[in-house]
Amino acid sequence: MSTIVFLHAHPDDETSQTAGMMAVAARGGHRVVTVFATDGDHGQRPDHLGDDGDLVEHRRGEARAAADVLGVARIDWLGYRDSGMTGWAQNDDPLSLHSADTDHAAGRLARILDREDADVLVGYDHHGNYGHPDHLAVHRIARRAVGVAARRPRLLEATTNQDAQLEMLDSPEAAEFLETLAAGGMDVAELRRMILTGDDGLPVGVPQSEIAWAIDLPADVLELKRRAMQCHASQTSDIGMMLALPKEVYAAAFGTEYLIEPGLDRPMRRQWPFD
Repeated sequence: MSTIVFLHAHPDDETSQTAGMMAVAARGGHRVVTVFATDGDHGQRPDHLGDDGDLVEHRRGEARAAADVLGVARIDWLGYRDSGMTGWAQNDDPLSLHSADTDHAAGRLARILDREDADVLVGYDHHGNYGHPDHLAVHRIARRAVGVAARRPRLLEATTNQDAQLEMLDSPEAAEFLETLAAGGMDVAELRRMILTGDDGLPVGVPQSEIAWAIDLPADVLELKRRAMQCHASQTSDIGMMLALPKEVYAAAFGTEYLIEPGLDRPMRRQWPFD
C-alpha cells in the first residue's frame, strides 16, 4: 500500500477538494497524511470564541475532527500564517505563506515527505484552483518539494473541472435552486460569476482536456465528505454555503474529484489513480 500526502492551504480546504479520495484511500489501506500550509488564522471567527479566543487552535481541532471522519493517519503543519485574500494587507505579513521563500517552504514539506517515505504528493493546479494567494503558493511549493525530496514522489494536482461545473450550474436541479434564491432577493447572476471566477478574477479550475483523473465518489463516501465538512463549522461563509445546497446539487458539485498529473498527456479517465 502507498503513503499519500495531501498538501492543503488552510484547514477546511481538504474537505471540499480531496476528502472523498482521502476517505477511499484510507479505507483501502493506504496511509493518508494531510499537511496544512497555514494556520487559517484569517478564517471566520465563531461568536463563542469572542475577541480573545484562540481561533488557530479552534481550527486545528476542527481539522482533527475532520481527519478522524476521513481516516487520516496524521496531520502536519508547515507553520505559516494565513495570507488572507488577494490584495489584503496580510499578504505582506513576513510570516505569511504568500511572503514565504518557496525553496524554504518546499524544504519543510520535503522533510515531511522523507519522514513519511511518501509515494504520492497531491497539491493544487497552476491557479491554486481559485487564485487565492495561499493556494498559488501551495502549487509552487508542491512542485518544488517533489524535486528535492529523497524519493521524488509522484505528483498529482487537485483541480476543478470547468466543463463539469458549467454542466452542473445549467442542470435542472441547480436551476430550480437558483430560482428559489432569486425569489428571496439574491442576485443569482453575481452568485454564478462568483462560483466560476477565482479570488484573482481568473476562471476557477481547468478545462476537462487538461485533467487526467476523475474519481466518482460512492454515496457513502460522499456522506463522509459531507460529515468532514460539517466538522469545520466555524467557516459558515464557504463551508456553510456548500452544506446548504440541496442534496442533488451537492452531489453534482462535490460527488466527483479531479486530478491533473503533470507530464501525463491523455484524455481524462474515470478511474481510481492510486492502484
